[in-house]
Amino acid sequence: MQCERCGADIPEESSFCGQCGAPKPAQATVSGAAPEAQPVQEVAPEPAVIESPAQPAETSGRSTGRTCLWIGVGCAGLIAIMLCVGLAFAFPLVRSIMQDIDLTDIEALATAMVEFSELEDLEQELLEPAATPEPTKAPEPDVCFNVLCFSYPEGEDYGAHPSVLPAELEMEWFSVPAHDDFTFYDYPLNETFHKAHISIYAVAEFLEVNQDAEESVAGLEAFLALKPEYPESVPLVLPIFNAAQMITVQVDYLEFEGGSGVRFVSQYGQAAWPINNQDIFYAFQGLTDDGSYIISAILPVTHPNLPADGETFIGDEYEAFINTYDTYIIEVESQLDLEDPESFFPKLTALDEMLETMQVEMP
Repeated sequence: MQCERCGADIPEESSFCGQCGAPKPAQATVSGAAPEAQPVQEVAPEPAVIESPAQPAETSGRSTGRTCLWIGVGCAGLIAIMLCVGLAFAFPLVRSIMQDIDLTDIEALATAMVEFSELEDLEQELLEPAATPEPTKAPEPDVCFNVLCFSYPEGEDYGAHPSVLPAELEMEWFSVPAHDDFTFYDYPLNETFHKAHISIYAVAEFLEVNQDAEESVAGLEAFLALKPEYPESVPLVLPIFNAAQMITVQVDYLEFEGGSGVRFVSQYGQAAWPINNQDIFYAFQGLTDDGSYIISAILPVTHPNLPADGETFIGDEYEAFINTYDTYIIEVESQLDLEDPESFFPKLTALDEMLETMQVEMP
């Protein structure tokens, strides 16, 4: 078959003309009539596009990661080199500066800064309003009757029974007005000469019935104002004893709400007699601050260094005891005065505690 463009022969097995590249003419139809020749338009061959094979996503990601890693390592190395160079230049300068600085100045500056901080804290505390503490409610007294209230020593209950004792007016020098009395029926010492009790007397009423009352009350007021440390005797104004004060030891001064007083250990007698646990007692004489009331307490006590009673101590040697009585009294008084207040029974400090709780309510 011949090429329609250049007339060259085209082999049967070829689809294009070997001379000009034109396509081989179509085969004739069944009727044998050759189709009409169509004008051939020249078409410029398209340039071949060479596609590069696509890389897998995993391989692409690894390549990018390695690139970032090496960039990071490079930057870190560069920074390290710059720091080393900077330190190499800065160290001599810092050392020179440190040599010129006085450490004392640094310490002084630090101390000043601490003090300034403390002053700021103090100023802040002063500027802040102080919190008002809540008032604590005082415990209720164990015993109250008319104008006098008080409480027992901690852990004790002496069974006080209050009453009004009638006036005693038979002898003028011995007279006392009607007064409130608190007798202790559960006091730990009951088999003693004196019974445990606290009494309160109105001074004005006492002055009305007793001719010596004014001098006695004035003596007590002066004694409490002076508060002598080692008195030879203590005024026992009330109750009135028809006896003399034989010893005066363990003298101390107490304060209570609205008044003050003196406590001491004593024994009264009408003749020479041994100091013994049957007869000695704790005594208290107090005055309210306005001078309206006298408070008197008589509370028996004992001490292990004393005999149980006078008769056992003397036996049949009373005349020998009389002959050495002055020396005996000085020795016993000196010994008892040096004893610990808590060596007595009940403890003198416990009885002090009770009397310091007293409250006198003015009518």
